[in-house]
Amino acid sequence: MSTINRYTLLRRTMARKPTRSLLLITSIAIAFFIYLVLTSFQYGFLGGEVVSERLIVTNKVGDALPLPISYYDKIQALPDIAVATYMARSRATYRTPTNFMGLTAVEPRSFAAFMGDEYDIPTDALARFGEVRNGAIVGRSIASQEGWTLGQTITLNTSSFVRTDGSSDFEFTIVGILDGKKSADTHFVMARYDYINAERGMDRDTVTGFGIVPKKGVRTDDIIKSVDTLFANSAYETRTRTEAEFMKAFIAQFADIATIVRLVVGVAFVTILMIVANTMFFAIRERTKEIGVLKVLGFSRLFVLGNVLAETSALFAAGLSLGLGLATAAILLLHEPLRTIVPDLTLTPPIIVQAIVLAALLALATGIAPAFNAIRVPPSAALRER
Repeated sequence: MSTINRYTLLRRTMARKPTRSLLLITSIAIAFFIYLVLTSFQYGFLGGEVVSERLIVTNKVGDALPLPISYYDKIQALPDIAVATYMARSRATYRTPTNFMGLTAVEPRSFAAFMGDEYDIPTDALARFGEVRNGAIVGRSIASQEGWTLGQTITLNTSSFVRTDGSSDFEFTIVGILDGKKSADTHFVMARYDYINAERGMDRDTVTGFGIVPKKGVRTDDIIKSVDTLFANSAYETRTRTEAEFMKAFIAQFADIATIVRLVVGVAFVTILMIVANTMFFAIRERTKEIGVLKVLGFSRLFVLGNVLAETSALFAAGLSLGLGLATAAILLLHEPLRTIVPDLTLTPPIIVQAIVLAALLALATGIAPAFNAIRVPPSAALRER
């Protein structure tokens, strides 16, 4: 049988029950839509551009607990460290209690060297940042949202930095606006650590973490061991992780995104698997006589097997294509409104490849049993079917 006749047979088989085929394709498309969107959210939460070689040092007991800033000199003195910096993080609000953003108090030069491959910080902005004690460099996203301009004075209310008089309001002068390379999050404000530290009445001379960039060729595991061993058995033991691991732990404080995605996607695909497999069994039973005729005409068992698998593959290919189109449209619509929450919300090629592989496996899983059921039918028995 020529290739065109094989295609014609497949097309007519699927068109025999158009409503059933359409419903199957729709259900498969919904499952893949859920998979693609949730997986994109998962990757977006974790940050696709996180560099695994960068290390974050936090308090071993909890990421939010402080560490003495005196650790900085000891970390810097370790061999094989290219860049070391420190930071104190807090959540902040602007004008209304629900207008959240991140506020990071940093040492300007070392922090710029630490994050330089992820953000474009103008040189003149960095220079002004070093000159103006209450200066702030703001991300492009938050600047655009609030309409902030260079030289403007803003007042942020912080959740972790408390002044000696009990107030948590800090006034900043905007000295620069930074842009993120690729899809890096820019919904935050960067302030000077020395200004924040001098003004606050509690947790003075402490930080929430240190950042480390190892020298080229140095194994991150060796640096991690050196840092944590240095502060072992002290009053403030440390936990050093790659930035990717730190981000995963940070997100896990709010919800186990990976588990949620796996559960929802798993339930969706198991349901689809049962629906498609059951439908294919009924479809093959309806075509028992037709299969018998094919065998009598000399078509091999392999041909019958391939025809059933081609039918399930075509259903999954159509469903995946539809689901991919819907997910692409949804992510394009959600990308900008959710940029501050999920900065890397994009449908990446690796996610699409995973979906294609998953579709192929599901097509095989749902089609193999009905296909073997079809080839086991004797031609004589099939022709007796009414």
